[in-house]
Amino acid sequence: MRILILLFLIPSSSIFAQGNLGVNFGLNDDNFGSIENIKTKIDDYDLDLKNSTGFQLGLFTEIDLITFYIRPEINLIFSKSKNGTAFTSANNNTNILSESINIAEHTYKSTDIQVPIIFGYKVLGPISIFAGPTFKYNLSNSSNFDLEEIEDKYNLSLLLGTRVKVKSFSVGLRYERGLNNNELLIINANGIDIDNANIDTTTNKLSLNISYDIPYDLFKKKD
Repeated sequence: MRILILLFLIPSSSIFAQGNLGVNFGLNDDNFGSIENIKTKIDDYDLDLKNSTGFQLGLFTEIDLITFYIRPEINLIFSKSKNGTAFTSANNNTNILSESINIAEHTYKSTDIQVPIIFGYKVLGPISIFAGPTFKYNLSNSSNFDLEEIEDKYNLSLLLGTRVKVKSFSVGLRYERGLNNNELLIINANGIDIDNANIDTTTNKLSLNISYDIPYDLFKKKD
């Protein structure tokens, strides 16, 4: 975090002349919050409930190194997921053992702070590719299920992507994958007994991002 602050605030005039500050906004399609490891899950039963969406907004500074660039960001991410699964359970009715299909619908919301450190390479004209580590901290989460408490709220991911930049505007496509698997045990699913099940919260996200940057020169005093 100290390195990020230095990259945002370093007062070198040579960097000021080759860099910019800016804001960004993104729409996310995140495959998180899915119900996993149910022993009696019906794999071919299609619930058509899966819907993981979200958005992010934040600030960045970009240091231009001619062919390359370094771009640290700080983003606030809001995510919402709706998933479902079908599973069988045994019913003992009038001494007749039978199986019935149960439906478990799961909603999960989270708010996170994300700090990516992006290293980009300008391929051709306005087109560039980039990659870098992403550090994320969970601020809050909620669910209609009773889940175990999150013990490790820090997560590390790998970010890959490409963008097109024209003057101060850029549009980019990003893919982020968590490097550490995160699972939360289901304690209670609205009164439904689900054996050995958990919620997979590992980052697996595709994002469409729009950025606008402001040249550092605008903040320098006129002679």
